[in-house]
Amino acid sequence: MCIAFPLIVVKGLCKWSALLESRIVIASSLFLGFSLLSLFWSEPERSSDILNPIKNIFYLVSFWVIFLFTFNGASHRLQSLVKWLIIVGSITAACYAAYHYLYLDYPLTRRFAIPGPLVDKVRTGFCLGAGALLCLASLLYEPANRERKSTVLLLLVGLTVFLVTLVLTHTRLAITGTLFFGFAMIVFSPINKRTKFLLIGLGLMLLIAACIFLAPLIDAYIEKGQSSRLDLWSGYLKEFHHYWFGHGHGTTIYIAEGGLAGWSAYHSVYLGALLSGGIVGLSLLLLMILTVLLTGWKLRANPYAVVATVLFVFACTMGLVNLDSVISRPRGYWLIFWLPVIVLSLYELKSLPRKAFV
Repeated sequence: MCIAFPLIVVKGLCKWSALLESRIVIASSLFLGFSLLSLFWSEPERSSDILNPIKNIFYLVSFWVIFLFTFNGASHRLQSLVKWLIIVGSITAACYAAYHYLYLDYPLTRRFAIPGPLVDKVRTGFCLGAGALLCLASLLYEPANRERKSTVLLLLVGLTVFLVTLVLTHTRLAITGTLFFGFAMIVFSPINKRTKFLLIGLGLMLLIAACIFLAPLIDAYIEKGQSSRLDLWSGYLKEFHHYWFGHGHGTTIYIAEGGLAGWSAYHSVYLGALLSGGIVGLSLLLLMILTVLLTGWKLRANPYAVVATVLFVFACTMGLVNLDSVISRPRGYWLIFWLPVIVLSLYELKSLPRKAFV
């Protein structure tokens, strides 16, 4: 990606002026540009704290441009991308689940995580939830998929794998968010009302059965409460002094006192944006999110735009009480946040009557 992007720039293969017509690109550029600017007043502990944000933003821009260049003229390529994301994701989840619970004989109470780029249970849960929503969207919003029994069967198998492994991660927010947005997808899908009622009824029956079967686990979730997040957030806010422009994107803030002294994980991308970018940085992030949502609403006649918007809202919701930033660590959450944004920018550019990107 980082090699192809400069080549496209040097060869002049894209009409860069078209990007100025995209509100998503403009709003995102303001947020990313301010994040880079905040590095000038940051207080890094090591050189990587400065280099990593620059590298991540350059990678994001490269990926964005390559995506627009590749998918601009052929809609079937996006269909293929969705198909392979489902296939690879479900096979990966199934293989690791079999390895953990059948080969290593871990108990089901042990939280499931996919090693590698996803790193931990929370990111694994977010990606599995996004995979389940992608399977459901392929069934509900793509009529051609419902006409082929083999495709329906494969999507149902993938959906089952994603949901089962999602539950095994014990990630409460991801499980709740997947159920909620899955229900919303069914309600607002173009399928007939009878099928909607059948799917909702079947879903409720399965949910009740799962609640009965997993009652001890649900009790443990309730007892766990909010996992000290309120204490963490209040501790970070006590160390927050540069209100307007923040402490800089390369600065790591630690809780100074109390039982959580020494912690540096913010557990909210919005708190992270506030601490690193201040009121200005958080406002630019919220402006970008609002712009993406309004664009998704304008493009609601396009099923791909609808699905991308739902997945983006899912990612924004997951970031409320987890992770630290939408820029750092281009891994699982980074993908489910930015890929819907890029897809919506693609269809926004395609909807423009005057210009094309390529």
